[in-house]
Amino acid sequence: MVPKAPNWKALKLYMSYWRRWPLLTLGSFLFSLILALQAVIIPLLVALVLGRYISHHVIDTGLIIFAGFFQLAMVLLGYFFDDWGVSGLHLKVEKALYDDCFKYLVVQDYAFFANRFSGSLVTQASRLVKSYTTFTDTLFFNLVPQMVSVLIALGIMIHYSVPLGLSVLVIWLASLYAITVFALKRLPMRRGAVAKESEQVGELADTVVNALTVKTFAAEHREIRRYHFINEIRGGLFFASWHRAVRNGWIIQGVCAILQMIVFVGGIEAVAYHGLGIATFLLFQVYIFRIIDNISRSGFIARQLEVVAGDGEEMAELMEQAPLVQDRTVTHKSNIKNGVIDLSAVTFQYADAGQEAKPLFNNFDLHIKRGEKIGLVGPSGGGKTTLTRLLLRFMDIQAGSIVIDGQDIRDIKQHDLRQAIAYVPQEPLLFHRSIKDNIAYGRPGASDAEIIAVAKKAFADDFVRELSHGYDTLVGERGVKLSGGQRQRIAIARAMLSASPILILDEATSALDSESEKLIQKALWRLMKDKTAVVIAHRLSTIQRMDRIVVLDQGEVVENGPHSALLELDGLYARLWSHQSGGFLEE
Repeated sequence: MVPKAPNWKALKLYMSYWRRWPLLTLGSFLFSLILALQAVIIPLLVALVLGRYISHHVIDTGLIIFAGFFQLAMVLLGYFFDDWGVSGLHLKVEKALYDDCFKYLVVQDYAFFANRFSGSLVTQASRLVKSYTTFTDTLFFNLVPQMVSVLIALGIMIHYSVPLGLSVLVIWLASLYAITVFALKRLPMRRGAVAKESEQVGELADTVVNALTVKTFAAEHREIRRYHFINEIRGGLFFASWHRAVRNGWIIQGVCAILQMIVFVGGIEAVAYHGLGIATFLLFQVYIFRIIDNISRSGFIARQLEVVAGDGEEMAELMEQAPLVQDRTVTHKSNIKNGVIDLSAVTFQYADAGQEAKPLFNNFDLHIKRGEKIGLVGPSGGGKTTLTRLLLRFMDIQAGSIVIDGQDIRDIKQHDLRQAIAYVPQEPLLFHRSIKDNIAYGRPGASDAEIIAVAKKAFADDFVRELSHGYDTLVGERGVKLSGGQRQRIAIARAMLSASPILILDEATSALDSESEKLIQKALWRLMKDKTAVVIAHRLSTIQRMDRIVVLDQGEVVENGPHSALLELDGLYARLWSHQSGGFLEE
């Protein structure tokens, strides 16, 4: 597949930030103008002094002093505008970009992260900011100074020799046109290489995260071969782009050689037959070297802009995409206190299920009373976890409504909705922060005494105190320094600390041994007191005491009632119960 050409969205994004700080942007362009004036005016002043000496054998002391003060003024102004303009703009835009990338990513919906490599997202965000630095350095230190100085130099050359100046102008414009065409042809190649590099980084991060699985299956060499294959493709794409750039560079160098020859020969002829002064001829030689340097640098500038357009575009495009799940323009204040849940005529289908696929839920109804404890069971793929994600509004339903305490959850802010629901997932993920910080995530600002109290209720306090730094112990990325049961207890303590009227447990005791499960179940029943609870469990012993058990199969409620009543029905739940071995389902 031929990758599409970048559409300069990264450049447009960067320029949009300049409007926030117009004075710093102006200062940056003034710095570029100062660099251009230094490059052109000083050689002109030297040529004027030399010309007067050759013609009249007079050293123009005043002009020399002026040239010295001009150079000093340009240096001081350049330092001021570089320090205040370019550096200030750099720091502010980079900070804003990092903040905005993080804000964009952290508010994305569940499907966004489910369909992407986390490592690729991190790389794309970092690449966007680094590309900004490349873009501004290229613009203010190369592109603008070069272009302005060349235009001034061409104006001076045309003033002294119209034929020679116009010849240089035509060749210079033709060179810029060729460089632009070359760059545009290389842009798709760069985009393809960058996309493959993002995939490579994603594969690397995915393998590191799953390092235990790799070692468990002795798959190191298999993963090395897989990564090597992706790296070969990435390297080939970058080499093809680089090879095209080298070829284009040789063509441009040939044009520069021709231009230098024309000015040298034409200048000598102008001195011999058209009265061009020796000093002016020397000035032309200085200017032509600057123009040749500009043409050579234009190729470098074009490559840098290619890098910016290719490297920054992925994240710039993502930042233009609105989250699939959004708060409505007008929302109401949340009054969720009782935890009465009503799902009415709910229809839901995953976006990637395909048009021909049957919706997971179709006109689905479920009512949960205040303080009721509901157990969700059924075969895998029946919709249990999806139902909890819909309650949390990680995804939006296509039809019907989900109402909590009389409010449609789409009419209140996602932030308010999720503050009203304490959620413990099947695989609890912890931040690479202290245990104290991870527990307090359920209620920022909680005191140490409150944190320790919920840890004791979750039967986590004993093992935490045995760790090297107690509650200040760092748990490692994703909590890898803790066992599965320990991570689960920390997650339960975090949920206990949250004063939410609704509790959702998705296999919250699955990682615990039988003895710990008994203790945790006591804690969970204390936690569930006066709360509406929705509990998913394959270990049916966990939910047999629930007020009601809802049996889901292929998105439909096939049985509904307390444990004893469902056993008497001798239906799906009874079969699931009879198939248990040691409290686990044999699926």
